[in-house]
Amino acid sequence: MRLAPILVSVLAVPASAQTWVPMGPTGGDVRALATDPRDHDHVFLGTADGVVYLSRDGGRGWQRSAPGFPKRGMSLDNLLVDEHGRVFVGYWEVEGAGGGVARSTDGGHSFVPLAGIEGESVRALASAPSNPDVLVAGTLSGVFRSEDAGDSWDRISPAGHPEIRNVESVAIDPLDPRILYAGTWHLPWKSQDAGRSWRRIHAGMIDDSDVFTMTVDRRDPRTVYATACSGIYRSKDAAGRWTRMRGIPSSSRRTRAFAQDARRPTTLYAGTTEGLFLSDDDAASWRLVTSKQLVVNAVVTTGDGVLLGTDAAGILRSEDGGRSFAASNDGFAEHLVSRLLFAGGRLVAGIMGDRQHSGVLVAAGPQGPWTKLGEGLEGREVLAIASAGDEVLAGTDDGVFLSVAHCGQWRRLNVLENGIDLHPRASDVTASPDGQLLLAATNRGVLRSGDAGATWQRLRLGLAEAATAVALSPRDPRLVLATTALGVYRSQDAGSSWQLLAQGVGTGEIRALRFLPADDRIVLAATRGGLLRSADGGRFWDRRGAGLPLSDIAGLDFGEDPRTVFASDFRNGGLYVSRDAGASWTAFTTDGLLSPRVFAVAADPKTPGRLFAGASSGGLHVLDPPPAAPTAAGGR
Repeated sequence: MRLAPILVSVLAVPASAQTWVPMGPTGGDVRALATDPRDHDHVFLGTADGVVYLSRDGGRGWQRSAPGFPKRGMSLDNLLVDEHGRVFVGYWEVEGAGGGVARSTDGGHSFVPLAGIEGESVRALASAPSNPDVLVAGTLSGVFRSEDAGDSWDRISPAGHPEIRNVESVAIDPLDPRILYAGTWHLPWKSQDAGRSWRRIHAGMIDDSDVFTMTVDRRDPRTVYATACSGIYRSKDAAGRWTRMRGIPSSSRRTRAFAQDARRPTTLYAGTTEGLFLSDDDAASWRLVTSKQLVVNAVVTTGDGVLLGTDAAGILRSEDGGRSFAASNDGFAEHLVSRLLFAGGRLVAGIMGDRQHSGVLVAAGPQGPWTKLGEGLEGREVLAIASAGDEVLAGTDDGVFLSVAHCGQWRRLNVLENGIDLHPRASDVTASPDGQLLLAATNRGVLRSGDAGATWQRLRLGLAEAATAVALSPRDPRLVLATTALGVYRSQDAGSSWQLLAQGVGTGEIRALRFLPADDRIVLAATRGGLLRSADGGRFWDRRGAGLPLSDIAGLDFGEDPRTVFASDFRNGGLYVSRDAGASWTAFTTDGLLSPRVFAVAADPKTPGRLFAGASSGGLHVLDPPPAAPTAAGGR
């Protein structure tokens, strides 16, 4: 029973003989959806880490494009398919300023970045309905246009223009490809001469409106829709003047997606940060048709349904014209699993960045199925999990929770001081094997309970109020280490009192703090700037290189051999193994991982040699041990 934020186990054969295989859980973030105009049941999906998925049955089932989009770390916010079947994707670099447009000529199976716009952070992309060779892209630096299906590009907005930049949306008149609309983070603009000149088109629109989408009504090119942080607008005179539409609450006005039904043009869909709103009377009235907790990023209509691309919940599908929706994630797995542990013979996964739909999931094994461990974490961001006897302890952005397995619930543990709830942000948690001793590193210091969470003590470590990590020795239940931004502290009485061991060792960046199971004098700390190692229980620390990059080490764990340690680099990608208690390192296989950026890995205690890894793309992966070599006839 142990938290495993990295990789575990020793392999009986060289790791290169094995391959990681994706195993779910289904769901995750969807950034873009598009359908093939020749077959609306042929659907394309883009993710926030450079992965394209395909569906041939209207979104009922999905498969990853192979070899697919070639760049990880890119948010694929814009997909379009033209009448020739060419697929274009506009993308931007999540942790940088780059991006571009890529094209596929084989049905979305492979993509080639296009010259002339490479390096631009592309936030919007459109093709001309009257001429599919004409493309327009909105970027952080302005507007670009291609007249040869992306082979070459020209900047059509003035370079360095103080207003025509940070372009979030673009649209092209369905009859005249020279007429362009561009929405920026401030206001919308229009060109009637293919970008040679531009004019501001904001009459009737609240100033400083971030324009998320622009859509030209296919029945009448003079009718234009714009969605902004201030609401949904419609113009009936080609953007001469805007009128804000009524019927959507002010809190739901951040509309990221807007679509006109392909079969019923009077039906409109508005995907907001508070659910999907539907109008079936040409925008005269609107009604909420999904949960208000849903963040909708994309809306498309298929041959017989409506698809939504969402944050965390994946794809939702409607077969009744948008009146009701159900999850449709078969084959789509893009959750980032940030924590893994085994409890009660089950695999438990903490999901990063999903406040509403997952939190903590549980499965009996690689085949699933995955289910919620319990209700009660909705609205909370899960930061850490740990075994606590037969239950699971969770640290969140607002409090510490304990699972109650027999009733399928999470119970919030009241952390009170002078009768007032501290509402702690718990970045790390740990517990004794019997679940009686609970410890949490929080923004209010170290929190300690000796009675399974019934009562708590708040312990401040030195001058820093916040504690960043906490670890309990697997050999000595009285020995605990905790870190703050200023130092490392030790307790020898199960967390009741603390003494300073070390100062100024970069402990504010710690992701994981672990004792070596066989020797608690050796302590390892995974940080955003590399691995720290102590050989004397935490008094003196070295920043380890020796084959391990000085990068974002997401976590640590230990193999079956007591001196074997595994680590992962989440920033640049890679898994590493040490056979000498963390003193030196070599690369470990990432073959089969959709992305080498791994955050969480664990060993299956029921199947020696089986490993699980949570990568930035593709969800959780499993590495099964190779089959035993057959015994030669007559061998002994």
